[in-house]
Amino acid sequence: MSTVVASVHKLREKLPRGGELPAVEWERRHRALTKLLWVIAAGLAIVTPLLGYSLFDTALHGVPLVVAAVIAGQTRRSPRFRSLATSFGLLTTAALGVHLAGGLTEAHFSFFVLVVLLTLYEDWAVLVLAIGYVLVHHGLLGMVDPMAVFHDGNEYRHPWKWAGIHALFIAATSVAGIIAWRLNEDVRRQMRAVQEDLAVAADTDVLTGLGNRRRLLTDLEQRVGSADTSLALFDLDGFKAYNDAFGHHAGDVLLARLGQRLAAAVSGSGAAYRLGGDEFCVLIGGDTRGQQLAAAVAALRERGEAFSVQASFGTVELGDEGGTAEEALQLADGRMYEQKNNGRISAGQQSKDVLLRALAERYPDLGEHLDGVAEQAEALAEALGVPEREGEMIAHAAQLHDVGKVAIPEAILLKPGPLDDKEWSFMRTHTIIGERIIAAAPALSRVAQLVRSSHERWDGGGYPDGLAGEAIPLGSRIIAACDSFDAMVTDRPYSAALNFEEAIRELKRCAGSQFDPAVVAAFVTLLRRPALLENAAAVA
Repeated sequence: MSTVVASVHKLREKLPRGGELPAVEWERRHRALTKLLWVIAAGLAIVTPLLGYSLFDTALHGVPLVVAAVIAGQTRRSPRFRSLATSFGLLTTAALGVHLAGGLTEAHFSFFVLVVLLTLYEDWAVLVLAIGYVLVHHGLLGMVDPMAVFHDGNEYRHPWKWAGIHALFIAATSVAGIIAWRLNEDVRRQMRAVQEDLAVAADTDVLTGLGNRRRLLTDLEQRVGSADTSLALFDLDGFKAYNDAFGHHAGDVLLARLGQRLAAAVSGSGAAYRLGGDEFCVLIGGDTRGQQLAAAVAALRERGEAFSVQASFGTVELGDEGGTAEEALQLADGRMYEQKNNGRISAGQQSKDVLLRALAERYPDLGEHLDGVAEQAEALAEALGVPEREGEMIAHAAQLHDVGKVAIPEAILLKPGPLDDKEWSFMRTHTIIGERIIAAAPALSRVAQLVRSSHERWDGGGYPDGLAGEAIPLGSRIIAACDSFDAMVTDRPYSAALNFEEAIRELKRCAGSQFDPAVVAAFVTLLRRPALLENAAAVA
């Protein structure tokens, strides 16, 4: 018994399942077969009278075909019901063809053709209908009117025998259609599997196996507005140094390892993604989002003897912030980089303080001058609409713009008279030296660029690069004006200080040649404000 069951099971596996035809494809095939039904019905309506049948007989032949075709076109009915209606109509046209041909054997071939066509529905109910139709039609009509079905006297005497034989022939003929049907199912399954694999690949980061940006955006669209969901973006600090030190392969291995840790940290109530490079993301929900975020941060941390990798991050509460998926991402991204930059500022502040301390050790009186220039430069940057972050960089550069003078001999720096050409040439190297010293601290790279150009002139006559106009960074143009004003109102070994108004006039006179006219105009307005006026007067 078990052998029989196994054989039946094996046979079922080889046969097509049926019912897997996509709706759009089913509709396309159904329309074609229904149109064929209408065409044959119209053809029979023309041929029947020509064969001598009355209009009543013609109408009697045509009514079941029209009814079947009408039902087949009713979309409110189920697809199976409509396909059975079309199949019944087409089988009836074949039966009418046999009847009109007087049971001629060749006329029966139309059944074979139709059965193969009906396998296009890929439905076992249709196939069973076809075989049953032939059996019942030939058997019953063979008993009532044998000459309308059969063409041989032997067939007249045994209608059900020959009806069975015809039904078997129909079943055998359907084998070709069944094979094509099964092959079509196999191809469609394979195509679906490939499409599913492609869909997964399109939404998956190859290196880590996490969802990619596309998958994140899809998930975000579904979660935006959720009261208990948080979005967190991460950017790895120290990864570039790790990659440079150990190579790209080691970097990829580290990213894959961190990605798997991140996925494990938020599994169960969140999802992890890699957006590219060293950027990761998580969507986390529930009442334990704080703990999950802490776990995610810990998962992206790794230290060794020669490296340290950790993550800066920014978060957004989707229920309260970020109207769209893109807006939520932008907000989280901004907060992430704000945290990252705050870390860099901290490192930059420490580096700056070290440099200022070294400068103060050599030139104790220089601190007050640098602080004054920095204060004025930051205020002027704000007045000119410079963003706060850039304004802070300009203030740092103003404090460090003279750091390169540690390499200039005191005999030149403190010379009571004018410098000769050789001394000037040497003096003009202090901005380049300052840039090299400051740039040794990566967090101050932007400050180093501003310091290099802090002695350029608007007309191109400055140093070290001879830049002119807006080719000079705005921060450097601001520092140049503030440094010169502070120098003018301060006693120097080679010149006495000017009073406040004299210094203002000198700034205006040099606008357009030494200084940026727009910077001078804003600076003069700023200097006449009460707070800065008191400071400038105190210096003078």
